Amino acid sequence: MDTQGIMALALELAHQAEIPADSGIDVPAPSVRRALFGIDADSGDLLIAKQLGYDVLINHHPTGGTSQVRFPEVLRRHRVLLELAGVPPDAAERAVQSLLEEHESAAHARNYDKLPSEARLLAMPLMAIHNPCDEIGRRVMDETLRAHLPSNPTVRDSIAVLNRIPEFNKALTKIVVRMGKDANPLGKWVVIHGAGTNGGYPVAKAAFDHGIDTVFYIHVDAGHLRRLREEYGRDGRRSLVVTGHIASDSIGINVLVREMRTRGVSVDCFGGVLDV
Repeated sequence: MDTQGIMALALELAHQAEIPADSGIDVPAPSVRRALFGIDADSGDLLIAKQLGYDVLINHHPTGGTSQVRFPEVLRRHRVLLELAGVPPDAAERAVQSLLEEHESAAHARNYDKLPSEARLLAMPLMAIHNPCDEIGRRVMDETLRAHLPSNPTVRDSIAVLNRIPEFNKALTKIVVRMGKDANPLGKWVVIHGAGTNGGYPVAKAAFDHGIDTVFYIHVDAGHLRRLREEYGRDGRRSLVVTGHIASDSIGINVLVREMRTRGVSVDCFGGVLDV
C-alpha cells in the first residue's frame, strides 16, 4: 500500500467519498510496509519513526497544513448528527455557528507548518486520519448500543453495553456520567462523535432542549460542563455521559489498523492508541 491507498481504505471504512477537512497526507510514501500509528504526534515522534525505520507516521489528530487550517469545517457534522436525532435544522445550525465562533479563530492562529516542515526535512512520510476514524468509532458505539440495550434502559445499562467494546475495558479512563445520574432512564439518546471535537454546551443544549434525554460525548471542556450543570442541574433528568477521549478514538483507529494488517502492512500502535 501507499499513503493514498491507506487514506482510501479509511474513507471506504467510514463510508466517505472524499477526504474530510481535518485529514490529509503531509508527506506521501510510495510504499508502506511498516507504519507507526499514534494520536498526538510531535517532533520527537517523527524522529522515533525515522530512527526505527518506519515507512510512515500516521497521526490521528490533524498534523498541520489544510488538516489544521480547515479543521473547523468538520464541526458542521454536528448539525447532521443533531438533525438525525430529531433536532430542528434551525436549532442545529445555531449550535454549529456557536462552535464555529469558538474554533475558527483558533485554527486561523495555529502554526500549521511546524510538523509537516519537520517531516519534509527528515524525509519522513506523515499523514493525519482524523474524521474517518472518528466516524467509524461513532458508528461502532451507536450500533453496539442499538444491538444490546435492554427494554426501558437506564444510563447505567448503556454504560454496561458500551463496556462490551474492548477499548473501554482496556482504558485507564472509565466511562463517567458528568451530568445527571446513572439511575436516570436513558430515554432518547444520541452519540455525538465524529464531528471534529465534542459539541460542548451549544450542541448538548440543542439536544436537551429538543427531546433528547442522554447525550454521549467522548470528552467535554470543564467550562462547557459547568454551564450545562447550571442550566439542567448536576443531578437532573438530563444525562451527559463521557466515554473517554483516548479509548473512544482508539475504537475507530483499531478498525482501520486491523484492515491494514490484513492487507500486509505491519502496524505498530503507540502514543495512546489502545491496540486490542
